[in-house]
Amino acid sequence: MYRVVVVEDSLLLRKGLVFTTDWSNLDCEVVGEADNGLEGLDTILAVQPDIVITDIRMPGLDGLQMIERLQGKTEALFIIITAYNEFEYARKAVKLGVMDYISKPIDDGDFQAIIRKTCLKVEQNHENEKIRSKLERIGDSRIMLFKEYLTGKDTIQGNYAGQAVQYIEKHYREDFGVKEIARQLAVSEGHLSRLFKETTGYTIGDYLQNYRIRQACRLLSNPMAKIYEIADQTGYRDQRYFSVMFKKIVGLTPREFQNKLNNPAPPSPHPPEEAPDA
Repeated sequence: MYRVVVVEDSLLLRKGLVFTTDWSNLDCEVVGEADNGLEGLDTILAVQPDIVITDIRMPGLDGLQMIERLQGKTEALFIIITAYNEFEYARKAVKLGVMDYISKPIDDGDFQAIIRKTCLKVEQNHENEKIRSKLERIGDSRIMLFKEYLTGKDTIQGNYAGQAVQYIEKHYREDFGVKEIARQLAVSEGHLSRLFKETTGYTIGDYLQNYRIRQACRLLSNPMAKIYEIADQTGYRDQRYFSVMFKKIVGLTPREFQNKLNNPAPPSPHPPEEAPDA
């Protein structure tokens, strides 16, 4: 079950969330609660929950200040509770990586939908961590070089470049190129290609290839997945071409990568040191 902490200075609202929400139906359990940011800080560090629900406005240490102090100290995802006139705080919260926010008065249906979405994100993060751990155990230098790209998250900034990345992430399973993206963004192909290269360091074609291969790597973490199915699911209609591109980028064939990822060889023991000469 997903572990939840509720930080809210209103006793009525806090207890209402804790005791009237059907947490078991959401596959969650409340493992801690606090009535201010300082107490919340201590509680979160102590129990390391998966999800934190916190009000923004609280005495002493507000919700955003609490989240700022927790940066790098917890893997928890944050949901903030905000009043209708606190959207500036909500925007700042997004920059801190807050998962979502819900406005007062809280609607039960909206609240449960946000919790479910956050639980899915927690599960995705757990799966990524499992992949990271497997890659660490493999120890193959070719895969280790690819590890950060495989498990990381793109943070491309910029106008047309950012929109192009979003298009790629949404449509990578389809057959398209620079022409289609440029048409969608109402910009010339040459202008878009230049801006994208300047912003990301990649051509659009190279970025698309790398993004597709990263998605393929995630799918290959399933030992039962079929190579031809993964090729089709990541935008490659020709399995042989998919295998060629995969090996070019990762350094292994899809099958070799799948085998190594799901059957990592145990690390070899260090050889005994030779006795010094007498």
